[in-house]
Amino acid sequence: MPVSRLRLVSIALMGLVLGARTPEHWFDKPLSPRIVSYKIQAKLDWEQKALSGTETLTWRNPGTKVVAEVPLHLYLNAFKGPSSIFMKESGGHLRTDGQGPSDEPGSWGYCQLVSVKMDGRSLEGHTGEDETVWWVKLPRPVAPGETVKLDITWNDRFPRVFARSGWGQGASPAHSAFLMAAQWFPKVGVLMGDTWHCDAYHGNTEFFSDYGVYDVEINAPIGMRIASVGQGLDYKDPKSGAVSDVWPDPSDDKREIYKAHAEDVHDFSFAAKFALAWAVDVSTYRNVEVRIYYEPDAVNMLPRLRRAVEAGLRWGGEWYFPYPYPVLTVVAPPRDCSGADRMEYPTLITAGTPNFDPIGERIEPEVTAVHEFGHQYFYGMLGSNEVDEAWLDEGMNSWFTSKAMDQAYHALLDSRRLYVPTDAREWGGYWQNPSSDPLSQKGYQTEDSNGYFVIAYAKPTMVLEQLEAMLGKPVMDEVMRAYTKEMAFKHPTRNDFKRIAERVSGRDLTKFWQDFVEGTGVLDYRIAKVGGDDVTEGGWMEKDGKMVFAAPQPASPGRTGAITLERKGGIIEPITLWVRLDNGEERRVTWDGQERWITYRFDSGVKAAVLDPDGNYPMLRDRLHASYTDQPVRRGIQYWSQLVWASFTGLLQAAGLG
Repeated sequence: MPVSRLRLVSIALMGLVLGARTPEHWFDKPLSPRIVSYKIQAKLDWEQKALSGTETLTWRNPGTKVVAEVPLHLYLNAFKGPSSIFMKESGGHLRTDGQGPSDEPGSWGYCQLVSVKMDGRSLEGHTGEDETVWWVKLPRPVAPGETVKLDITWNDRFPRVFARSGWGQGASPAHSAFLMAAQWFPKVGVLMGDTWHCDAYHGNTEFFSDYGVYDVEINAPIGMRIASVGQGLDYKDPKSGAVSDVWPDPSDDKREIYKAHAEDVHDFSFAAKFALAWAVDVSTYRNVEVRIYYEPDAVNMLPRLRRAVEAGLRWGGEWYFPYPYPVLTVVAPPRDCSGADRMEYPTLITAGTPNFDPIGERIEPEVTAVHEFGHQYFYGMLGSNEVDEAWLDEGMNSWFTSKAMDQAYHALLDSRRLYVPTDAREWGGYWQNPSSDPLSQKGYQTEDSNGYFVIAYAKPTMVLEQLEAMLGKPVMDEVMRAYTKEMAFKHPTRNDFKRIAERVSGRDLTKFWQDFVEGTGVLDYRIAKVGGDDVTEGGWMEKDGKMVFAAPQPASPGRTGAITLERKGGIIEPITLWVRLDNGEERRVTWDGQERWITYRFDSGVKAAVLDPDGNYPMLRDRLHASYTDQPVRRGIQYWSQLVWASFTGLLQAAGLG
């Protein structure tokens, strides 16, 4: 790869200063418990889009029980045939991408387990929920704290890419085929306490695995360029002293070997494409080597992609803790391989570039790149269970994305006249279906992909905004900083987040949790009616013992006012009403919100009113009916653009972000 060697030397010297960091050794003190280690050798059959592999899996029992079986994920079997759980649930679609023709073998894939051995002895096993999980029967029980080593041989065939992993042909001969190898090797499940977490591959949900060390060798045809998790190991020719990114294959001069090393990560993926059709841009930002792999005709998007990645690195480091790895790899998949786009892996993200961008919208590459980088924290270094609690990674990361985009860009459109807020997609998506499922629902138990989007992305973004409004921004900043630092390289749950938030804020969040995390109620208050009565005097009146009639006429104060507030949702909170009266007086009243409605009366007519004037409730559903004025409303382009955008983005929920 044509990479500046001077830059690499500079990075290596910096690593020595920071603690003897080299590509083969990142951290003197492990960042994670290192429950597992993988030594993988894979030989890529480019023509067949297949590989054969061997791995040595070393696993330490971190649980509280003796283990007789160990489960392995065989994710690619999700694409083996139409009867897998993934295919049944997804219907062969993920986001906006669909499977290739079902009658073509290349549309399908598999992970064929050839053998599993321990101490040279072949081990038997059985399938789990479907063929994406294989339970290995161990020859002897493994006690807590004990370590076992499994030697595994397997074969992969990759499907045509539509769901993260697979190959694409390329749009033309100049754009050669592309492979994204994700979830491609047998990977052990997670034992927490006495419970195994090794779910089948579901249509909506993603992944969960333990931290460890990876040493991977990929044998590929000569001229192939590989971008992977971790850091590539350079080869130095013993005769000429020349340095190369790939190692020679001693048995075949038409092939070469790519070697990579990664520490304190919980997955390994790689992308492959012939070097002549794939460029690489290398830069350094905040002591991190940033490598961007892209097709040459997308070079005009490089500055935008680089700026977005740097925004993620900056704000993640300043708000939480600095990105600790020496490298970050960004893969911009070819435009006909969008199924591989918008995904995250430790130290590697995929973030494509748009084909056509006449208005400067910042969904691609900016939002995508910032969002996928944010997953280096929420999923990567805070290894929550994406199957059981998707909101802890997707939701927290969507919230981070919105905040980072606000800091770096301020809006989703590069326009002074048309403002679209960075969280418009989440806001619009949530309010289309606000009471579908609680955040605590498992991702594969939602009604459909739209329901998954709500509980994984949209609602948690709004819930975190609501929590910030309740606690105040300085306290919320401290909550997030404490949560990320304390739970880094662990497997946090929602209870960990609640515990830390309560400790840092000094607040009891039980009701908040019941309402917004574990409940499906909606915060929905509105101004239902504004009225009043003209004040008059006259009619029959007694005067000096006689009844006298006077024609009714206006009297002071001329008109009284009345406002009726209504609670339409199930969440009950005290809410403030601000009122400006005809006499110029301004008043604030606070309703406890307990009843379904209440009417406030004033001794002057109502000129204007706003419900929740201080913005204490970002999750207030109906802002359109939370204000009133007695003057005709002239709404400008900003109002209508937000309204249209919120509706439009709801229709695009299926496009998703990984």
